[in-house]
Amino acid sequence: MGLCMHNEALNILQEYNNLNLENFGYLLLFLYSMGGGYIAILTAAVLASIGKLDLNLSILIAVIGNMLGSSLFALFARTQQAEVRKMFAKHKRKIAYMQIMIKKYDWGLFIVSKYLHGIRTFVPLAVGISQYNMIKFIIINCIGAILWGVSLGIIGYYASGFFFQIIQVLLAYPYLLPAVFIGIVICVAFIMYIKKKLHSTKIL
Repeated sequence: MGLCMHNEALNILQEYNNLNLENFGYLLLFLYSMGGGYIAILTAAVLASIGKLDLNLSILIAVIGNMLGSSLFALFARTQQAEVRKMFAKHKRKIAYMQIMIKKYDWGLFIVSKYLHGIRTFVPLAVGISQYNMIKFIIINCIGAILWGVSLGIIGYYASGFFFQIIQVLLAYPYLLPAVFIGIVICVAFIMYIKKKLHSTKIL
């Protein structure tokens, strides 16, 4: 009798921990996606591949968060232009450049910028302080958010198996780990060296 009650208590505790993990994970995913970051959706997709989260729900939450984040940011910039210009006074050239790019590439830039770090923040900002049609932006932004969430969710879900296989190999052959680490360091150093050379010759 006591053993049964103990096992039942453990099962209830396990279910409670799993519920907290899922709820907390979905909340973090939503908040992070509002900022346009893709690490959260990739992480959620990996967790979904091992049964900790639901992939469809993760993608839906990420899409809604990304959609709301960009749209609200553009609306805020449109209604509070004076304050926004003061807040981003150091980035006037970037904002002006984004406005030129919007006129040139229009909806294409909205979708592609979802995947580009450093640009995805300035695109809705540039839309907000310009005369661009806000309804049109929100519609295209929704389409871009769906493409962003679905593509990254699927990539993270199916790529996770590949990464788990690599981890299993490294655990089975631990002497490979230092070699992999050294190889990564060498690659990064080589890339930085080439980039420095290109800058010094004013190619970039």
